[in-house]
Amino acid sequence: MASVTVKFKDGTKREFPHEGRAGGSYTKTVKYEGGVVIIQDEWYRRTAFPLEDVAEVIETPERY
Repeated sequence: MASVTVKFKDGTKREFPHEGRAGGSYTKTVKYEGGVVIIQDEWYRRTAFPLEDVAEVIETPERY
């Protein structure tokens, strides 16, 4: 996947667009662990949200 959008139950959303990274096929990843959704970017920086606040997670490939 290349881009991730997290929609919350309160109607807000956070977008994590594909940024790319030189030297390889680095991209965003999504994991679900212990009641949270974790978005990891191309530089291994992670952002976590409690699943109880999340309505939807949308993963969009770079080419579709």
